[in-house]
Amino acid sequence: MTKTFKLSVILLSAIILSSCGKRLIYFQEKENSKNKYSNIEIAKPESPRDHIIQAGDVLGFKFNTISSELANELKTAASADGYLINENGTLFLPYAGSLSISGLTIKESEAFIKKELEKYIVNPQLEVTLNSFRVTILGEVRVPGIKMSPGDRMTIIDALSLAGDIDIDGKRNNIKVIRQAGDKKTVTFIDMSSVDVFKSDAYYLKSNDIIYVESLAKKAFKENIVYISLATTLVNTFLIIANLLK
Repeated sequence: MTKTFKLSVILLSAIILSSCGKRLIYFQEKENSKNKYSNIEIAKPESPRDHIIQAGDVLGFKFNTISSELANELKTAASADGYLINENGTLFLPYAGSLSISGLTIKESEAFIKKELEKYIVNPQLEVTLNSFRVTILGEVRVPGIKMSPGDRMTIIDALSLAGDIDIDGKRNNIKVIRQAGDKKTVTFIDMSSVDVFKSDAYYLKSNDIIYVESLAKKAFKENIVYISLATTLVNTFLIIANLLK
């Protein structure tokens, strides 16, 4: 057995062993951590009333002093979860018709919808609530896809839980949260292995956020181990033949 062959075997074994390391632990207190376990700071969520409505949001309406006929029409127009904001940013309501409310806050939409209903109903009393919104989770999670928030708030932890958690090949210390901010997109990096995740600006998610979990380098190795092994075998075969021909 040549020295080159021995070296190849040792290197291959080392890579395989390193790829079998145990999973990272969430929420560790690191040396440069800004949080302390005895006093963990958490980012403050925005008020649901200040939530900016986007496509995919599901709103709830509470009406007072309206006729039973209108109440039945409103019930028919809503799904089991509430009123869905269409991809073009509109909402359909009986009497008022199709209303464009994307880009308004919940508070602003309440005043706007009330004004539109006043054209057909005397002094309509209503309250608008955010029932749910959507985010998209991609990459190394067990169940990627579009996920709906369990209410008017959703954290990065909620989202990863709905996606079945990060799988064994996911990189926990460099998760991307891509967010639309006006005409621009912002990217925030989150380290789930650090306790400082609770202070991140992206700890509380917003409508249509995209969460992307990158793959660890070891996954690429595992997916190509057959080719690496074949290449190693071919190299050593050529070396053996070359030694025999000397």
